[in-house]
Amino acid sequence: MDKPFADISARLRWHRALLGLTQDEYAVKANLKRAQLNNWENGNHRIGLDGARALRKTYGLSLDFIYEGDINALPMNLRNALLDKPIAS
Repeated sequence: MDKPFADISARLRWHRALLGLTQDEYAVKANLKRAQLNNWENGNHRIGLDGARALRKTYGLSLDFIYEGDINALPMNLRNALLDKPIAS
């Protein structure tokens, strides 16, 4: 069975891996709970607006990238990183 939010999940996992952070480190830095991040990364739960805004504020991820995968909404450094290391499904 496909995960309903696998696309969002893949983008979040890609970004965390790019930074070389554990789920706990990534979540704590954004003032989130690791369990929340785990739920989003497993693809069964959709990240809420408050969580997405926390990632935007902390890491510069745009809401358009998180929800829609719009790479043009990313800062140039992340856009270049995405071209160098594409998101794995």
